[in-house]
Amino acid sequence: MKASISIITFFIFLTCQSQAIDTLVDVGKHKLLFHIIKGKGMPILFETGGGADGNAMNTILQPIAEKTGATLITYDRAGFGQSTVDTLETDITKHDILHGIEDLELALKKLGYNGNIMLVAHSYGGWYSTLFAARNQEKVKGAVLIDVNHDYYTDEYLSETLAQQKNDIETWKNNNPGFYYMAVNLRSTVELMRKTPFPSKIPVIDFVNGIPFWKDAEKIERWKKCHRDFVNAQTNRIGIIATGCGHLIYNDNPGLVINSIVEMYNRI
Repeated sequence: MKASISIITFFIFLTCQSQAIDTLVDVGKHKLLFHIIKGKGMPILFETGGGADGNAMNTILQPIAEKTGATLITYDRAGFGQSTVDTLETDITKHDILHGIEDLELALKKLGYNGNIMLVAHSYGGWYSTLFAARNQEKVKGAVLIDVNHDYYTDEYLSETLAQQKNDIETWKNNNPGFYYMAVNLRSTVELMRKTPFPSKIPVIDFVNGIPFWKDAEKIERWKKCHRDFVNAQTNRIGIIATGCGHLIYNDNPGLVINSIVEMYNRI
């Protein structure tokens, strides 16, 4: 393994005879922590929701490993969990989603996973998977998107969100750098993702919650419509309404999510 990768923990799962490794990867002036359940064949990369580290979907990983035999990859984005940020870089735009994807691509290359791959994303992580897929269209063979952001942010809603975050920015800057950079770059993130559609040729299973987290009827309908429009745009997309589930569908109905991931993996 390359010198830039330091293994801080190593242990073996007896189930499926799969190895699980926690690895810090140097991506320039900071490091990203990756948790890898070693398997065979095409790996599956998981993108967690905004503010979460790579442990968010841990409860569904081992069943997926057992059913697919695949290598599973989760990681902490910069500033979350055990991943660091470049504290010497004061330009906030250098901590945006695009630089996050560039760091991810570099880390995957160093780890030896820069070939074909499948994506699983939740919520804010859908933007990461969309941008990754757009930049790596020949490598991404399929995706399962769990209640992700599909063109939901209107100008009005973006302004509303930024106004709500205004009073918390300085606290996050000092105590939660990952969340801070995610918040201060939100406008540029939304603008970039408006210009970056999910590649049409990549098959997708798309989940939308059955128990809305919004209280406002207009926001609920817009969230549902964004998912309907996304699914209806291509014949290789399957939409699933997760009845009885809130935003954390993988917690509320893990079997449904696990089976859908396995189904997509087997298909591709």
